[in-house]
Amino acid sequence: MSKRLWEYGGYWIAGAHGTETLYAYWYDDGRRATRRRSLGTKILDEAKERLIALAGASKSDTSRSPDRVMLLVALDHYYDHDVSKKPSADQAFRSITLIKEFLEEKMLPTAAVSAFGPIRQREFMTWSRDKHEHSANTIARNLSVVSAAFRFGKRLVVVKDGLGNDQEIQLLDMAPDVVTQAKRVAELLDLPPPRPREWLPTYEEFGKFIDAIDVRKENLFRFVVLSLNTWARPSTVLEFRDNEEAVNRRFGTIDLNPPGRRQTIKYRPKIRLTNNLAGWLDLWKEQGRGMGDNGGPALDDAPERHRGAPMMWDGAPINAIKRTFVRHAKDCDLPNFTPGTIRHFMATMVRRQKPPVDKEQRDVWLGHDEKRTANAYEAFDPDYLLDCMQATEKVIAELQKHTKRPLFACKKRARPVLKVVGGRNDAA
Repeated sequence: MSKRLWEYGGYWIAGAHGTETLYAYWYDDGRRATRRRSLGTKILDEAKERLIALAGASKSDTSRSPDRVMLLVALDHYYDHDVSKKPSADQAFRSITLIKEFLEEKMLPTAAVSAFGPIRQREFMTWSRDKHEHSANTIARNLSVVSAAFRFGKRLVVVKDGLGNDQEIQLLDMAPDVVTQAKRVAELLDLPPPRPREWLPTYEEFGKFIDAIDVRKENLFRFVVLSLNTWARPSTVLEFRDNEEAVNRRFGTIDLNPPGRRQTIKYRPKIRLTNNLAGWLDLWKEQGRGMGDNGGPALDDAPERHRGAPMMWDGAPINAIKRTFVRHAKDCDLPNFTPGTIRHFMATMVRRQKPPVDKEQRDVWLGHDEKRTANAYEAFDPDYLLDCMQATEKVIAELQKHTKRPLFACKKRARPVLKVVGGRNDAA
């Protein structure tokens, strides 16, 4: 190895024996050895630019001041190293794209984090309303992505650079507070305050929706069944797996939080396994549409996260249902019906049941209060969430009165063999 030509953030550029191509070098503590990677050029200035790109531009300025860090860098840092792996990635990407458009039109693409203070936030609200006709809810949702990016930027996180090495990065030491409440956005724009979601389907409308599901939309029907029984958010339903870690048939419970997933503010509780859902899970297994059956890959060869997925497509679990659901709802003249509506429908209908289910049980079932969620021992109590489970079964039974398609799994019993006993007048 020749002498060091340039150093940058723990890396250095140098030549190599037998070639004029320049290399990036670094010391690997884990292997206790110096490693290298070709930079694909013989020109030092080009090599410097490529090393900066690989190692991360954040090393070129160690300042964490919001006056020095660009807003777009903070947004990209948040997307690349956090939200891109989450179900909300698409929404975050759309919000970031909108912020970039605003910066290009009203500010500068190089605007610093500190520039996005209260005045610029109000300008963004006005711009979003006037140009895109966004509601206060939509504007607040887009601003919440900026707020999340600022919070993430203030955390010390481990990320991989372009050379595959782990680096500790804290992008910001402080950032402006961002308005994220739709009510506050409406006040600043002098708009009527946002109204809470009020639309819910009637039993008749829900029944019509279910009856219109044909055999080609089996996954949609299974999504509806799982949502009715768990009241879970759409992302939770899509990630549900019928395995021993999630479904305890012996004690009749379901843990909606997959193994390895860290609980967030959208808490996923442990609830009761209703008789309705237990019947469907058993029937779906018998029908052989799970992973490893019906011509799919062998169960032993399937990734762990795929095993026991009730909703499959082309040999793999589905990871989205919204488009299919919304399209089907529009075909049924129910444009306000969304995947998340079922959760609100069940919470509302159970609250109306007689005898009433106390709020504590409903909160636990919804995952609204993690302090009330049962510990590992309470879930084994036969009375655990019993009222809530029974009320759920009653709501589904009431819905069954308004739909022709069976909402309760009826396992087909083997037809008995009939033995004909001959009488006196029978032929021999």
